[in-house]
Amino acid sequence: MERLRRAALALAVALGCDAPEPPSEVDALALEVEAHAGDNRGVAAALRYARLAEAGGADASRAVALLERVGRDGPRGCEVRLAEVRLARARGDLVGARELLEPLRRAAPAACAGESERLGAELLPATGLVERIAAFGAGGAGVRAVLTLGEGSDPVALARGARHGPGVVVFDGLGAGPLVPRDFPVGRGGLRRVLHGPGELRLELEADAEATVLALASPARLLVDVVAARPDAAPGEGPLVVLDPGHGGEDDRGSWNGRLHEADLVLDLAQRTSQALGRVAPSVRVLLTRTEDRPVDLEARTALANAAGADLFVSLHLNGSREEVRRGGVTTFVLDASSDRAARRLAARENGTRPYEVTQLQHLLAGFHRREQVAASRALADAVHQETLRAGRRLLPTLADRGIKSATFFVLVGARMPAVLLEASFLTQDDEAAALARPAYREALAQGIAAGIVRALSQLGGV
Repeated sequence: MERLRRAALALAVALGCDAPEPPSEVDALALEVEAHAGDNRGVAAALRYARLAEAGGADASRAVALLERVGRDGPRGCEVRLAEVRLARARGDLVGARELLEPLRRAAPAACAGESERLGAELLPATGLVERIAAFGAGGAGVRAVLTLGEGSDPVALARGARHGPGVVVFDGLGAGPLVPRDFPVGRGGLRRVLHGPGELRLELEADAEATVLALASPARLLVDVVAARPDAAPGEGPLVVLDPGHGGEDDRGSWNGRLHEADLVLDLAQRTSQALGRVAPSVRVLLTRTEDRPVDLEARTALANAAGADLFVSLHLNGSREEVRRGGVTTFVLDASSDRAARRLAARENGTRPYEVTQLQHLLAGFHRREQVAASRALADAVHQETLRAGRRLLPTLADRGIKSATFFVLVGARMPAVLLEASFLTQDDEAAALARPAYREALAQGIAAGIVRALSQLGGV
C-alpha cells in the first residue's frame, strides 16, 4: 500500500499535478500523539515534540498539552514528568519547574533518578545548616571564614550556588543552628560580618574585597577566602615567609619509639630555619604559624599567611608509614590532584581523613588554582627540595630523593602565594630517625630549607 502511495505521488509530480502538502514534523508528531495516546508510540511522539519545543522549534503550550494527553501514569511516566520540568525551565518558569521536580526527586524510578538529580542540582537551591562560624587571619590583606556544616548538608552544591555581588556573597537555602549568632562581626581582611536569616546566609565584604568559595567534604564545610586590597609594604621591608610547623598539641601524628615526636621536631626545624634565614638573608621577614606545642586548625595556617600578605608558605613535616618502606628520604609536595596511591595515603594521614576523602577533594579543587601560582609553587618546591636534600646528605649520605610530587593537602588549600609542603625525612626509618634525634642534623636540614627559600625568592623576584 505504501509502495502504491509513493508511486502515485511520483506520477503526480511527473505529470505536473498538485501533490498534497506533507505535514510538518511537529504536526506529524501531534497527529501521532492523538492516534496513539494510550501506548508507547504516542508517548515517544510527545517526548520528541517536547524536545523540539525546548529548543524553540515547536509551540511550548502545545507540547504541554500533548504531554498531558499521554499522561504521567504510564510505563514512561517519569520521562513525561521530566519533560514537563524541562519545558517549564525553557519558558523561564523556574518556580513551576521546581514544583514539578520536587515530588519526582523524592520518588524517581531508577531509570530517571540520574536525570532528576541533575535537574535538581540546576534548579533547586542547595540546603544545609551551619553549626559553627569561625574567621582566621589577623592581618589586613585577607581573612578566611570557615562555615562548618551539619549532617546532610551538601557543601559542593552550596558552593556552586553561591551568589556573588558587589560587596556580598550569599548562600541561599543555608540556615544556622541555634548556637550560631545571627550577626557574626569580623571587621578585618575585607570581611565586615557574617549574617544569617530565614533560608539565607550572607557575608558582607568591604567595597574593594573579593571572595572565593571552596567546599570541603570531610567534615563538611565551606571556606570563604576574602581578599582585601593588599597593603603596601613599609619602606625597607623585605619579603615575608610563613613557616608552618605541622601538627601540634594533641595532633601529633608521628613518633619513633615514643621518644621522637613530629610536632616537636618540626617546631625545632622551623625555628632553626627562621634563624638561618636571619643569617643569610636579613631582609627576609619570617612568621611561624605556631611557636609552641599547641594545636592549630589546618584552615587557620594558610589563612594566617593570606592575611599577613605572605610571599611564600612552607609547611614542614616528617614522613612515616605503618607499612614497611624500602627507603625513606625527602619529598616535597605542591597542591594538585594526584593518582599516586602513596601520595593519597600520606595526604590522608596529614589531613586526618581517609584516602577516598582525599580523592573527593581532588575533584573539588578542579579549576581552583591560578596557573601562575602553580608554576611559582613548583619553582619553590624545586629550590627547597634540592637544597634540603643537599644539606641533609652532608650528615646522612644515604638520604634518599623521593622527588617532587603533587598531592591534596588541606593545609595548602586556598594559599594565595607559592606554597609547598616538605616531608624533610622519615621518622619510621631507623637511620633517619637516629639522625633526626641529633641537633646537628636538624640544623643541616634547616640551613638547606633556608637556602632553598632564598633561591626561590631570588628566582621569583622577591630579593
